[in-house]
Amino acid sequence: MNNSQLAALAGSMDLLKKIHETTQDVYWAIDKTGFFVFVSASVYQQRGYTPEEVMAMPALNSIYEADRSCAEEIFARGLAIIDKGLTRLPAGHVCLRQSHKNGGYVWTDVVSEFFFDEDREFMFVLGMSRNIDALVAAEQEIVRLREELQQKQI
Repeated sequence: MNNSQLAALAGSMDLLKKIHETTQDVYWAIDKTGFFVFVSASVYQQRGYTPEEVMAMPALNSIYEADRSCAEEIFARGLAIIDKGLTRLPAGHVCLRQSHKNGGYVWTDVVSEFFFDEDREFMFVLGMSRNIDALVAAEQEIVRLREELQQKQI
């Protein structure tokens, strides 16, 4: 690589680092054993945990207990497809609650995709979790107001 290519690469890496440092979304990667191998620093802002704390526990522990079966099913379905030799899986999309360190939970919109190496071997699941607490609260308020309106019409 020449100096201009190295400078361009360094600039790209710096830009990517700035994006990861300023985004509120949490980016993560999970290996086949179900453990995080990467979690962005934004997890602290979203869920109160450091990336190191999250990576020290099984990925399913990050899911609020009542929603774990949904996440387990999605992950198991993907691994079953991989075991059959298929390597073109559609991106996953689910809304679920993730545990917060304070004992509560955060509603998240989760998008994930399975990634493979050049030999078509499974490498990891790459995903992004976005806090949608405000959206869920607004939807719940709409339901409440509709019910209130129906009660007044009766």
